[in-house]
Amino acid sequence: MFNYENLARIAEARGSLYYFSRLMFKRRRGYNWLRAAHHKQICDALERVYNGQCRRLIINIPPRYSKTELAVVNFAACAMGKAPDSEFIHASHSSNLAVNNSKQVRDLMQHEAYAEVFATRLEGEAKSHWTTSGGGVMYATGAGGTITGFGAGKQRDGFGGAIIIDDPHKADEAGSEVVRAGVIDWFRNTIESRCNAPHTPLIVTGK
Repeated sequence: MFNYENLARIAEARGSLYYFSRLMFKRRRGYNWLRAAHHKQICDALERVYNGQCRRLIINIPPRYSKTELAVVNFAACAMGKAPDSEFIHASHSSNLAVNNSKQVRDLMQHEAYAEVFATRLEGEAKSHWTTSGGGVMYATGAGGTITGFGAGKQRDGFGGAIIIDDPHKADEAGSEVVRAGVIDWFRNTIESRCNAPHTPLIVTGK
């Protein structure tokens, strides 16, 4: 016998990042997500990015407000479910943090709950650079690092990937003009040149 309630939840998750995030949280952790109004606002903004209505998005909220889980982990996993050939570059203030975030995307996409929603599967075991069965790519690096031979996005009208920068500098370094200048220089000279198309979205989160 079909569980129509579960089928309805899966259908909602396919069509909405917000409901996808709720379902994945519940299934992976075994209890309901303690939601707040800003979670829906973040998901709505990311949906606009996916739909091509926003090309440059900055999310500034305090730590522990789920910005990384929503804007990096859930958004990349959900986008790759809908567009399996999406090409992502993800960066953070340290390569270890970027790789850890990339691993979380992998872990989510390998969960049985994800398989009920999307057909996209992973190839390879790498954490910093991995691909999907549909030709998608995730490349993770630290801010200031070189990105050779990789680009984000597709030469097409629909969504084809994004560059996501999560906390480009440490909180205690944000007041340093030297650090800020270094990140800005890296962004202008490295990150912007990694867009495979003029409309490739750029998402930056910070606190």
